[in-house]
Amino acid sequence: MIGYRSGFYEDHELAAAFDVVTHAGAKALGLEGYGIVVGAGADFVAMRAQHVPEAVVAVPKDRTVYRQGRAVASDGTILAR
Repeated sequence: MIGYRSGFYEDHELAAAFDVVTHAGAKALGLEGYGIVVGAGADFVAMRAQHVPEAVVAVPKDRTVYRQGRAVASDGTILAR
C-alpha cells in the first residue's frame, strides 16, 4: 500500500517501501530483537516471491504468518491462537 500510494514503480523504490514496513518500521517503534538473528522473536510472514519488488507489488496470496516460530495463519485461514 505504501508503494502504491507513494507512486513507487522502480525496484529501488519498492525496496525502500519494503524497508519502511520491516526494519525501519521496527526501529521507529523501538522493537528489540527484530530481524532474522539468533534470539529474535521469530514473528514473520513467509511468501513466495522471486525478489522484494515482487513481494511488494504482487502481494502473493499464498503466505504463512508465524508467531514465535509457529505457523498461526496460512492463505487467509487462522491455524492456531
